[in-house]
Amino acid sequence: MPKFQANHVQLKNGKSALIRQAEISDAEQLLNCIKIYIPQSEYIPKFGQEITLSVEQERNWIQSFLTNSNSLLLVAEYENQIIGNIDLTGNQRIMMQHTAVIGMGMIEEWRNTGLGTALLSSIVDWAKENEQLELIWLQVYTANEAGLKLYKKLGFSENGIIKNFFKRGETYFDNLTMTLNVKF
Repeated sequence: MPKFQANHVQLKNGKSALIRQAEISDAEQLLNCIKIYIPQSEYIPKFGQEITLSVEQERNWIQSFLTNSNSLLLVAEYENQIIGNIDLTGNQRIMMQHTAVIGMGMIEEWRNTGLGTALLSSIVDWAKENEQLELIWLQVYTANEAGLKLYKKLGFSENGIIKNFFKRGETYFDNLTMTLNVKF
């Protein structure tokens, strides 16, 4: 039985996307989606050439979300093509199993359509219902105004900045950690 009930969301661009739990069979398509959006984003701290996972490794990654009760991997689909994803990776250390970190990305043409809000809302709602989770968190570039606006809208609060944490060429960016208590 899936951990998450799939649902359609109406986006600002007039299109409808399906948000659903990732399956092992999504591995190749999800990996291809990630290979598209990583180089398109100035706010994901990874370069395209750093994506070296094989399809088999991607399957194993997806399996970890299916196995770990405090973790969830969702994909967004339009016309049977994966256009973005969000993962909530629960900590497996006993003292921190009540915490999970969020990672999200989507293909550039789907940004500013409400898809990010729909993905993040889905993860937050699921975390609130999860028996283990109490605190979810994320890291964001302080220069990512759209991301900051979204996270604040959904109730995340700022917890601290690490100056000059990311470096692209000769330019440094600050890293902000944000948290949301899902049980209090």
